[in-house]
Amino acid sequence: MERAILFINGELIGDDDFYLNYIKAADKVVCADGGADHAYKLGLIPDLILGDLDSISSKALEHYQTEQVEFAKYPVAKDKTDTQLILEELIGLEYKEIIIFAGLGGRLDHTLANLYLLDFLVEFDTKIKFISPKEQVEIVCKEKILVNEVDKTLSLLPLSDEVTGVYLEGFKYGLEDASFKRGDTLGLSNIVQESPAKIKLASGKLLMIINN
Repeated sequence: MERAILFINGELIGDDDFYLNYIKAADKVVCADGGADHAYKLGLIPDLILGDLDSISSKALEHYQTEQVEFAKYPVAKDKTDTQLILEELIGLEYKEIIIFAGLGGRLDHTLANLYLLDFLVEFDTKIKFISPKEQVEIVCKEKILVNEVDKTLSLLPLSDEVTGVYLEGFKYGLEDASFKRGDTLGLSNIVQESPAKIKLASGKLLMIINN
């Protein structure tokens, strides 16, 4: 399977057109509980709504039940968030890419938990990204080629205790065989100057944030 779009229950910032133009006809649209309210606001009919259904509005719930959207209900008392459970399910279905909308902003603990999920699930082949009109967030392991991102500000934050052999080409501040230690701000606020631009590393994981 190719790509899944996942709406979760954070802040959906920016214009509606950004999300409507981003979603393609072949995408599978999935909502985590209250994320269905975002899909409802955008006039979308999701393929599936999953969660304990404690945060979806009654209006969206009734609408999607009328539209005969598929629901999968999780128990309220559980050891994982709805988002983690849904991501694990989508990974099991072998999607090549999962785009998450409304995953950032709102409660800080939820935002951090969502970012940690990127790290937790990085061992799988599925690429997972948080996307908004303001930013793109994903994990970089080994290599990342950036195309059509010229003049954008990019930050690389180490998730591993140490990230070694960092090589940056096509950026305002290039690097060769550099090391990042967790908590270090060396990779903050670089600027993409070429397309393609290249990020390579010998070991470790970096959280990449591109500001649109």
